[in-house]
Amino acid sequence: MKRHRMPLSTLTLLVSACLYFPALAAQQLPPEIISWPDTIYTNAIIVTLDEHELNDDPGTIAEAMAVRDGSIQAVGSADYIMRMRGPDTRVMDLAGKMVVPGFIESHTHPFSLFDANLPEQELALQFVSMGVQVEATADATYAKIGAYADEAGVRPGEWVMIELIPNPAVGIPTIWDIAEGWIGTPDPADQVFTSEGLTGALPDNPANAGVRNSAEDAGVVRRHISVDEVEVLRQPTQPVVSHRKYDTEAADILAHWERANQGLRGSHAFVVFNELGFVKTIEIMPGLEDTVTALRPDIENAGKRRILGTGSKRAWNQQVLKRPYPTPVYAEAVKKAFAYMARSGITAFGSRVDFPHQLSAYHYLLRRDGRLPIRHAYTYEMHRNQLHTPYFVKNVYPFMGAHWSKGPTSGNQWLWNHGIGSEGAWDTPEIACLGPDLPGLPDVAEEAKNRERCGFLENRTPEVVGMHNALMAGWRIAGLHGIGSHGMRQFIEYVEEAIASGKVSEEEVREMRILMAHGTMVGKQPDVIAGLKRYNIIIPFQILRALTDEPPVIDTFYGPEGYEFLAPVRSLIDAGVRVAVETHSAGPPDLLFRHMPALVTRTAAGRTHTPEEGVDRVIALKMFTYSNAESMLAEDYIGSLEPGKFADFAVLLNNWLEGPDSELGVNKVIMTVVGDEIIYEDQNVPWNSGAATAAR
Repeated sequence: MKRHRMPLSTLTLLVSACLYFPALAAQQLPPEIISWPDTIYTNAIIVTLDEHELNDDPGTIAEAMAVRDGSIQAVGSADYIMRMRGPDTRVMDLAGKMVVPGFIESHTHPFSLFDANLPEQELALQFVSMGVQVEATADATYAKIGAYADEAGVRPGEWVMIELIPNPAVGIPTIWDIAEGWIGTPDPADQVFTSEGLTGALPDNPANAGVRNSAEDAGVVRRHISVDEVEVLRQPTQPVVSHRKYDTEAADILAHWERANQGLRGSHAFVVFNELGFVKTIEIMPGLEDTVTALRPDIENAGKRRILGTGSKRAWNQQVLKRPYPTPVYAEAVKKAFAYMARSGITAFGSRVDFPHQLSAYHYLLRRDGRLPIRHAYTYEMHRNQLHTPYFVKNVYPFMGAHWSKGPTSGNQWLWNHGIGSEGAWDTPEIACLGPDLPGLPDVAEEAKNRERCGFLENRTPEVVGMHNALMAGWRIAGLHGIGSHGMRQFIEYVEEAIASGKVSEEEVREMRILMAHGTMVGKQPDVIAGLKRYNIIIPFQILRALTDEPPVIDTFYGPEGYEFLAPVRSLIDAGVRVAVETHSAGPPDLLFRHMPALVTRTAAGRTHTPEEGVDRVIALKMFTYSNAESMLAEDYIGSLEPGKFADFAVLLNNWLEGPDSELGVNKVIMTVVGDEIIYEDQNVPWNSGAATAAR
């Protein structure tokens, strides 16, 4: 078939004519060579943020925006943009509302949203659950377990999961007394409830016992044949109050804060396995003994003692007790969760991947739908995963090769890896490592220092070593706790160790833009600021957590001087440090209008702290958009509304840039658009968006 080409001179004349006579464009130019917009959004206050610096300049304020193939074609006046419409262009009237770049969440964990959208998980094995209120001694408790099993007719070989319940009457009032006083003791000699004792109580059954385990009431024994089929084997002859109604809740909360104030880290969900239960477990989870021992250095020989904490117990539930969800089922839950996040105007977010099936679900959606509802920059945390052996943890990243990339340049605009995360390896909110920077009030100085978490460098766990090996192999670190000033100083030393090894250069580290997390007590020490700037490290601020959780700790242990360290957003911006911001939460809707106002007013829970560290509302908006795009290496694609960038934006009910500061939180997202697709629209707000219509 012979093809006829239009002479170049003729085409030039046609294009020139259309430049001088725009009304002729639709009539004269062949549609094959015209890139008509798919959609025009008009009659809006479009805050482009095309001025990227963290200042009070919002950049261009436009009236309309043209979008084609999911990206912005042009931004400008309504008259100018409407001249671009083609015969099939949709036009959406936004009723004079404010449009801002889609909000970007630099650090969150939406996994509970996944779970909320999942059906009940099927069992991989039948088991018997048993609720046992502890007695004054472990021996008496073992005897009760054995008696319950005999009375219930538990068959040899059946798995038994035991919930150990506090008993205030015998001096064991809280779950912590059982979890850390009976099971998860640092010294094996102090352990009260042991694997050997449980083996003696149930010699013919694989079993585990602990708190937050089977969630069974005292004296009740059931056989779980499937999720829906449960057989009651034993119940008390006299009605008992559910252990959740015992007068222990207040005691549990008090014990939790007492532990935090002492700088204790551990678990209220310890379980201990009997010998047969552990043998059955390592058939499915080989290497678990070494892994548990390595990952819990605070509990001597945890693996040999058959003790599992929260993370490894959760892994046991997923690996042994329950059947994995089919990928399509899990993927639907992920899709619903991402769409729910869009109700807050979130169009992209950063988060770790906890388990392989999460990543499988993301890619299943990409294969099936060609997109995700919102964009996801993820980090690997295989060096924290409780399923792996210490050797794997230390060496996996060098074996893989560093394959993080600069945002969607990796070839996928919906899902990209931007490094490895490692939240647990560094200091933690409320027990931040402040070291010599903040001595503490004289009468509690020793307690203040004892409670801080500063030992992560000296205590080279496989997690810390694994992350260091990754850094030296060229991996970007993203999502690592960066809470206290001295903790950041130690991290800077950790980075310098990697550079000194010769395996990674300072320039490579600067290019990584290492991303920390939380920043609640990072302070503004000159040497720390110099290190942050030298190595191009980004400090995000979890502002509400800083303004609500840290002040009681400051008042108790550090006094007024401590407030100099409290989320110094303005000071770090002025010093030239890269900053970002986070909510650390995937919901509920309009999440950002609790956090953004706090950046401006420094007010939370009715109290205002260090108002001099507040920022202009334009800066607050930029931090949740452009700065966070930089944090996930994607500022060339998202974070502002400019030609060539993705058409990701939120429509707000009220004008964020106007009105008193006291009303900043009286706002909401009424529409979220990602890649020119409406992911969320509030049908309950009579804002009269106007239906999208074809141009006439």
